[in-house]
Amino acid sequence: IDIVSSGNIEICDKDYLALVLILVVKASICLVTTPPCLPRKIGKQYSFQLQAKNNLNEDDGGYTVKQRLREEIDSPFRKVRLVLFGFSTISATVALYFSLLTIGKSAANFADAPPMQIATRDFGINIASVAVCGALTYREVIAGEKNLERIAKGGQLASLRVRPADGAPQISLSKYRNKFRLVIAAGGEDFISKLAVSLLDVDRALSQVSVRIIPILIDESGRVDVDRGTILWRQAQKEKDTTVSNSIVDFPVLSTPWTEYLNSEIATAKSQGFNVLQSGIGIYIKKNGRVLRRATGLPNWDQFIGTMDVMDGNQFGRPRF
Repeated sequence: IDIVSSGNIEICDKDYLALVLILVVKASICLVTTPPCLPRKIGKQYSFQLQAKNNLNEDDGGYTVKQRLREEIDSPFRKVRLVLFGFSTISATVALYFSLLTIGKSAANFADAPPMQIATRDFGINIASVAVCGALTYREVIAGEKNLERIAKGGQLASLRVRPADGAPQISLSKYRNKFRLVIAAGGEDFISKLAVSLLDVDRALSQVSVRIIPILIDESGRVDVDRGTILWRQAQKEKDTTVSNSIVDFPVLSTPWTEYLNSEIATAKSQGFNVLQSGIGIYIKKNGRVLRRATGLPNWDQFIGTMDVMDGNQFGRPRF
């Protein structure tokens, strides 16, 4: 800052840039020192720890508080990366603005303006910086949203209820977590009948590797038919005398929540050209509640049992899921 004899203050472009950078740095320090569990959205303030919310199932921007906290646990440094990448983008944008002014001054032949070649070079560098930092910020935001979707889908799965085929009381799938692997097999009537028969010789082997089967009948509209599916399963067992497999089978309870859960899975399979009613779809759930894989057609039980330890990593020194 130059103080002239008249007492007025003249600030050059470099001084403006210095002031802006100081403000950006101070704002960054304030945000970094703020607890990282405070997601910020325009026009709405979020506070998970400071506001002591008792109900973790309270809706908060499309996801529950519990789901958002779980996402922060899964990716504890995502907020830090968002702050760094976000303010890097802001800083690069400010630099781009001043490089535009510099190009204008160079074009107007100002005395203090750098050569046009240098001005355009700096402009190109700033554009690249904005693009790179913006892409990194966008990637972090998208990754966070996808992680939240996965967590919400897992919570939806855990809340679904089943009725064991051996007559035991109803139970939610969350009670099976860390105890059993689940195979959700959904399809039309022929698929359900074939699935029941396929368990005739492998039920004990599946029981030994802690697998439970959930057969789900889907009608033409894509809705889960709980009662009809149970009847078809019982008929197939009666015809082939496969009642021994009841110890590893669970029937879905309530059509609506199961339909809501399978809607996206069915839509994905149809978009890939599969006939869900005929070929069926299988969703393989690990003990930790995460999806191991998805496949169409009847499960290959022998291969599934034989590669169970390999898929879960038990043969490589990692814990079972």
